Amino acid sequence: MFARLRRLLPARFAVSGLMLSSLIVMGGYLLSRVSGLLREIVISAQFGTSAELGAYRAAFKVTDLLYMVIIGGALGSSFIPIFIQVWERDGKARAWQLASAVTTWALGILAVASALLWLTAPQLTAWFYGGQGFTLDTLELTTNLTRMFLLSPLLLGLGGLAMAALNAHERFTLPALAPALYNIGIIAGAVLLAPTLGIWGLAWGVIGGAACYLLIQIPSLVALGMRLRPTLGWGMGEVREVGVQMGPRVLGQAASQLSILVTAALTARLVLGAERLAGLDYAYQMMLLPYGIFSLSLATVAFPRLARLYSAGNRSEFDQSIRTTFGTILLLTLPATGVLLTLHVPLVRVLFQRGAFDATSLSYTTVALLGYATALPAFAASEILIRSFYAMQRTWIPVIVGVGQVLLNLSLGILALQLGGGVGALALAFSIANNIEAILLFGLLGRSLPGIWREPQLWRTVRSACAAS
Repeated sequence: MFARLRRLLPARFAVSGLMLSSLIVMGGYLLSRVSGLLREIVISAQFGTSAELGAYRAAFKVTDLLYMVIIGGALGSSFIPIFIQVWERDGKARAWQLASAVTTWALGILAVASALLWLTAPQLTAWFYGGQGFTLDTLELTTNLTRMFLLSPLLLGLGGLAMAALNAHERFTLPALAPALYNIGIIAGAVLLAPTLGIWGLAWGVIGGAACYLLIQIPSLVALGMRLRPTLGWGMGEVREVGVQMGPRVLGQAASQLSILVTAALTARLVLGAERLAGLDYAYQMMLLPYGIFSLSLATVAFPRLARLYSAGNRSEFDQSIRTTFGTILLLTLPATGVLLTLHVPLVRVLFQRGAFDATSLSYTTVALLGYATALPAFAASEILIRSFYAMQRTWIPVIVGVGQVLLNLSLGILALQLGGGVGALALAFSIANNIEAILLFGLLGRSLPGIWREPQLWRTVRSACAAS
């Protein structure tokens, strides 16, 4: 309904329609991050920074890598522009045929990858987390949790494809609610099951939340005229095009997730690494709160519009949309960084220090938050910079920069450990690598789109953001 209304509006109201979309998605991400924060509060009260929670976090990162690489970001960013193009050129019947083929291939690959990960989980767990900070019992628990969490990528994968199809048609409401329901499922597991089942109750909450993530989007797909059938789409050139586009994006998404995994793996090499990893993750989740609300929501709304503008050859509006989104993200995230840096101790104390979360847990979390907070503006700005390259189908540029970021993070992290640094130093290494990545992406986008950064209004916005900080 919203998409039909926008087509009826005069051209001068297009920005208002875009703003309404942004507000819907921002509201969804706000709900997601608030429910995610509530999730962390509930978990912290029950598990603090215990070794079993460290095992839970470690297992989560391995399966998250599988989901995010295959479907979470790579497939969505390659599928949306082509799905839009086919829908507008050939009609919805062929567009749904494309979606059916892409879904069949994605789930098949995901199932094979999940089976391989299930078989190799003990070896991978030992390789990633086999440092002095993980005991043999903790490693075994991590392995078993990893195998259980392999149920969630299949559900999240279907949900991610549904979200991509709905976002392509600017239907944002139910997809915006899906992450919040995922968090609510985990909260239910923590409150209802964890008191008797321990960490396994929390794990079952993850599976329940993943199911809710998919189911909430089904009504919108039905309203859109969903016609999904198992097919490999052998005769469709667009399927091959999605595959070709997805190749470099898989590497780019893998680089982003591997950077997070690298920091976790290096933390496992510290004394009490499992406990410190739990604190590190609380800090990371706090950094993700403003990132999700301000950056991810705006970039999610902007991406389909950028793909359409570039496909239509509308360079001036394309550039302006990038500048507006980039400036708004900095205007919101730079002051948020100032808040995290200034109030990191009282914020963590108010949010988490209760139950099993003690003074030691507080120190593990706050020292990591200082490092992660300095990464927030760059981490947030990179979201729209990367999607701008994807909209232009110049996918290798952010991939190469992303791989360099992972290598730099790994090198700085190893150096920090050699110099006797702890979780704070590892979080700072992550921040330095992400800031350099954002600077490179900013410069390379300026070379690809000459003159894009010469708009005075953009720099007035940046100066305002710095002053607010």
